[in-house]
Amino acid sequence: MLTLKEINKLAIPAVLFNITEPLIGLADIAIIGHIDDGATQAQGGVGLAAGLIATLIWGLGQMRTSLSAIISRHFGQGDLKPVYSLIAQTILLTAIIGITVAFFTAYYYNSIAAFIYGSISADTLLFSDEYFTIRSLGLPLSLIIALFFGIFRGYQNTSWAMTIGLTGGGINILLDLILVLGIDGIVEPMGVAGAAWASVIAQIMMTILCIVFLYKKTPFNLQLSKKLNPFFNEMLLIFWNMFVRTMVLNVVFILANRYANKNGDIQLAAYTIGYNIWIFSSFFIDGYSNAGNALAGKYLGAKDHHTLRTLGKKLLSINLLIAGCLCLIYTIFYTALGPVFNDNPMVTHAFEATFWIVIISQPFNSIAFTFDGIFKGLGEAVFLRNTLITGTILVFLPLLLYLDFLEFKVTAIWIAMMGWMIYRGGSLLWKFNRMTKQIIN
Repeated sequence: MLTLKEINKLAIPAVLFNITEPLIGLADIAIIGHIDDGATQAQGGVGLAAGLIATLIWGLGQMRTSLSAIISRHFGQGDLKPVYSLIAQTILLTAIIGITVAFFTAYYYNSIAAFIYGSISADTLLFSDEYFTIRSLGLPLSLIIALFFGIFRGYQNTSWAMTIGLTGGGINILLDLILVLGIDGIVEPMGVAGAAWASVIAQIMMTILCIVFLYKKTPFNLQLSKKLNPFFNEMLLIFWNMFVRTMVLNVVFILANRYANKNGDIQLAAYTIGYNIWIFSSFFIDGYSNAGNALAGKYLGAKDHHTLRTLGKKLLSINLLIAGCLCLIYTIFYTALGPVFNDNPMVTHAFEATFWIVIISQPFNSIAFTFDGIFKGLGEAVFLRNTLITGTILVFLPLLLYLDFLEFKVTAIWIAMMGWMIYRGGSLLWKFNRMTKQIIN
């Protein structure tokens, strides 16, 4: 019998871990927004660089999803030995991919930024390049950390990821305050570079903690086997479908950044603030979806289809409640949030003009994230891929292009994103209900 306690045991640590990364992003944006020289341009530049970093991590980090699905399935079957050798092989592959991508993207960053985001002001590009070049050093570590968290989640434990994430987040924010703004007579302010180095140092510490937890808390190890694990190809197939899906997802965010950038530094800075709040909200809601990811795979392995259906209903009701609470909080503090991130009245005004769309999107986001997590746990990568591609082509792009033509500016971006999330959530809810009814009958 599925209980709320069982869900919360996985979900609450996942929520706390999930919000660590966006909280770090919010802290970076807020602190950088108060540097003495070029705060608005620095915010925009960091927003563009962070967008590309997120694109790479979300795309390449989908190895975590495929590995977690396989581990959780075997956990439900009560036999983990067949996946022992898969752990080290997947980590090695992830490290090789991360190092290669980090080198080429850092080396060609200016060209990549110009291609993705279009024309960028010289000051904004300078800040963006500085931030990305340093952060790229930590890209392989980010992917490896994500993979470790997938291993822990497949093993039905999210508290270890929470502990590691909160520790890393605390280190990052503390170093942000020291390195970005400096300490009189002790540490010279480093500005954008300080924020980037703070993230890299925190990632090093988190990687070390991941290895410690793997050896002390799980039956897995990092010993490489010469023989390829029999589930390696399945892991790659799930990863490939999730990678394609995530790349399409990131095309959406890149296009959003590009359209925000073309409206100037003020609009870009305002969009960057709204985007980071959107991401924070998404990761907050996605904590319970992580529980769905782990539990869905376990129930699939145990062939417990009735409990799987109950899981979907319970997670959806919880996430809708969380979304409602976020909407209420954001509404109460509507005019107070902008100045926290940037004291430029023009930026604050531009932010407040569109923040209402971010607020009303939250319930729709909660539906999409709930079933997104469950389908990941079920290994339904093809359906997730196709839904995202269809939503992007049929909903997001037409809305963005049409509303931009009407000169809605940043409002066009947020309306297009809300429509996109409504389509995704509706499609996944329909598929889940249809699938579980067929299985049970």
